[in-house]
Amino acid sequence: MNKSLALERFAALPLLSQVTLSPDGQKLAMLMNRGGSTYLVTRATASNDAPKALLHSDNKEYHFNWIRWVNNDRIVVSLRFASRRNFVGTIETRLLSIKAEGGEVVNLVRADSVSGSARRATIVRQIQDRVIDWLPTDDQHLLLALSNPGSEAPAVYKVNVNTGQRTIIKVPERHVQWWVTDAQGRVRAGVRHEDGTSEVRVASADGKEWRTLWTFSLGQDEVWPLGFGQDPNELYVLAAHEGRRAVFSVRLDDLSLKKTLRFAHPTQDVHGDLLRSPVTQEVIGLRRSPDDDESGQIRAELWEPIWRAQMQAIDAALPQRENLLIDISRDGQLYLISSESSRQPREFYMGDRRTGRVTLLGGTYPDLDVTLLAGKWRQRIKARDGLELDSFLSLPKDRAVGDGGAPLPLVLLPHGGPQIADDDDFDPWTAFLASRGYAVLQVNFRGSDGYGYNFRAAGLKRWGLEMQDDLADGVAWAVSQGVADPARVCIVGASYGGYAALMGVVKTPELYRCAVSFAGVSDLPDLIRHWGNYIGGDEWGEEQIGRFWGDRARLQATSPARQAEHIRVPVLLVHGTVDRAVPIEQSEAMVKALKRAGKPYRYIEQEGGDHYLSRYEHRLEFFTAMESFLDENLRATPSQLSTSR
Repeated sequence: MNKSLALERFAALPLLSQVTLSPDGQKLAMLMNRGGSTYLVTRATASNDAPKALLHSDNKEYHFNWIRWVNNDRIVVSLRFASRRNFVGTIETRLLSIKAEGGEVVNLVRADSVSGSARRATIVRQIQDRVIDWLPTDDQHLLLALSNPGSEAPAVYKVNVNTGQRTIIKVPERHVQWWVTDAQGRVRAGVRHEDGTSEVRVASADGKEWRTLWTFSLGQDEVWPLGFGQDPNELYVLAAHEGRRAVFSVRLDDLSLKKTLRFAHPTQDVHGDLLRSPVTQEVIGLRRSPDDDESGQIRAELWEPIWRAQMQAIDAALPQRENLLIDISRDGQLYLISSESSRQPREFYMGDRRTGRVTLLGGTYPDLDVTLLAGKWRQRIKARDGLELDSFLSLPKDRAVGDGGAPLPLVLLPHGGPQIADDDDFDPWTAFLASRGYAVLQVNFRGSDGYGYNFRAAGLKRWGLEMQDDLADGVAWAVSQGVADPARVCIVGASYGGYAALMGVVKTPELYRCAVSFAGVSDLPDLIRHWGNYIGGDEWGEEQIGRFWGDRARLQATSPARQAEHIRVPVLLVHGTVDRAVPIEQSEAMVKALKRAGKPYRYIEQEGGDHYLSRYEHRLEFFTAMESFLDENLRATPSQLSTSR
C-alpha cells in the first residue's frame, strides 16, 4: 500500500479546517489540527512566517465550533462541549473573544444571578453562540440571541466584544424562535412557531408596528426570511418556486407582498445566508459554509456583476472544482475561497483583486496523494416506483464506470440526517473505502434534502420503508450495471445511515454480507421518547418518524433492535459515550438484541466519543475496525462465500 494512502492519513483530523480574514485584510485566523489537538492560530497575510497559536484544545473537554474576526484586533470563538441538565444530555456552546496578539480572553456570555424566593440562583445559557448581526458599522459590538434555560424564545442583546457587557435590545416574545435584523442593525423580523404552524412577522422601519406577513405549516408555502437589503423596505426570503426553494426579494411597502425572483436552480433547492459587499453592504448574492450539512443544495450564487465575474475567473483557473467565496476584506480587495472536488480535498486560497494573484494557504488533507484518489461519478438511479434518485458512485483508482472490468465488492454508504444529502465533493470515508478496492455507492434516498419539498416530504414517517427500499434498489442497479458482485455487498453508515445499515440487514438480509453502524439509531419508540426531553422534540419526532402510541406497530416493525432475529450476517457497532445526537443507549439496545438472538456482532464503545468522531484516536479506532471488518467479510471470493453461508 502506497504510504500516501495509509489509513492514518484518511482518519486524521483535517489539517486546516477553517480560515477567516481580518476586516483590514492584514491577518488570517485559522483552525489547524496537529497530533489530535486543534489550534487557533493567526498569521499576517503578507508573510510566510509560522502561524502564532492563541488557543488550543485536545478535543476531550471541548471542541472549536467556528471562528470569526469581529474587528482588526479581536477574534470571536465558538466552543461546544457535551454536558447534562436535569439528568438529560445536552450540547452546550460558549462564546469567547480573544485578542489577535494573544493573551486576553473574554467570556462574552457571563452567567446571570437572579433572586428567587429563598436564594439567589445562577442562570447559565445552554446555547450562547447565536450571533444574529456582526454590526459592520460598529466593530466593538455584536448582536446575540440568548434564551433562558427551558425557554425556546430568545431575547436579543447588544454585546461589547471587549468586556462582555450586554444590553437587551429586544425582549423575548412567546414562541418567537428566530430574530432577523436589518442592515441598520435593528431587529425587524421574527419567526413564531406554535403547534406546527409558523408565522413570519415584520416590524416597520421605526419598530413601532408589527404585522404578520405569512403563515404556514410544513409545506411548499413555507417562507423563510434571510435578511434585509440596504433599503429597509426590501426583505429577502427563501420560498417555493416550481417545487424547490429559491431566493426572492419582497417590497414591504407593497401591500401585495409580490415576490421578485432573485435566484432559482432548475433541479435543486437553494439555501444559505445573504452575502453582502463589505464596501457598500448591498446584498451581492447567497453563500453557504463549505461545512454545511445540507450539502445536496446549491451552495453559492452571486448576482452582483463584479463579484460574479471574479468567481467565474476563479472557476476558470481552478476548473472542475466547487469554488466558494467565504470571506472578503473590508475594502473588497482581498478575499478567501475554498476549493474542492471529489478527488481534491478542500483547499483554501487567498485572492488579491489588485494583482490578480491567487495564493494557496493550505488544505484539509495535504498528505493524501490526489493522483491516487478515486473520483465520484453522478448517477441517476430509478427506484421501484419510478422515482429518480440522485446518486454517486466511487470506484478504485484503476477502474472507471463502464470499463467492463470484473464486478467489485460494494459498500453501500447511506448518509445521515436523514434530511441532508450526499454530493460529489471529497469525503474521507468514501475516498478511504475506494482506496481499499471497494466500489462505493451513495444514494440520496427519498427524504434527502436539496431536491424540493415533495422529495423531502416523501421520507416523512417512512424510516425503514420506502427510504430503505431506495437503498436496496441502489444495490440492484449496481449489480445490473456489472459494478457490484452481488455476493459481496456490505452496508455502512453513521447516525441515520447507521440505522439504515442495521435496518438493511433486517429487511433484506439476503442482499448484504455485513453491516457497520457508527452512532446508529436502533429503536424508534425509544428515540421518540428521548427527543421528548428537549424543547420541540415531541413535535419533531412525530413529524419525522411518527406518533409514539398511534404508530407503535409500524415503529416496532422498523426498529432493528426489535427485529434482530431476522439478521443473518455479522454486524459492527461503534458508539461514543457522550453522543448527544443519538444516545449510546441506542447501540446498547442493539447489542442486547443481537446477543439475545444469538447473532454475530462486534461492539466498540468509545469513551468520551461524540457523534462526529471529533477526536483523532476515535477516528483512527473506527477506521481501523471498519477496514478489518470489511476485509474479513468482503475479500473472500463468491464461491467461498456461497459455501460458508
